[in-house]
Amino acid sequence: MGNIRKNYTPDFKAKVALSALQEKQTLEELSSKYQVSSRQIVRWKKEVIDNLSNIFNDRSNKQLKEKELIISDLYEQIGKLKMDYEWLKKKIGGIYI
Repeated sequence: MGNIRKNYTPDFKAKVALSALQEKQTLEELSSKYQVSSRQIVRWKKEVIDNLSNIFNDRSNKQLKEKELIISDLYEQIGKLKMDYEWLKKKIGGIYI
């Protein structure tokens, strides 16, 4: 039987990484407490540190929301155009545009 990979939830990863950042316990203690390898804890801690500035970056959040709004508007327009197209096909009587 091969190794079975464990999948951890983002909440669990954040909890472990936060514990590592607090440095109240050693990596070995955290590793035994959470049943995760110390290398994995170091990776999660590094990921938190690297991405910490994104939390305070309002511009990227605003841009993402604007993109989502544009995309939803475009999908709405596509839906309306499809309905108009189907209505025209029925009115013309089978002649395809």
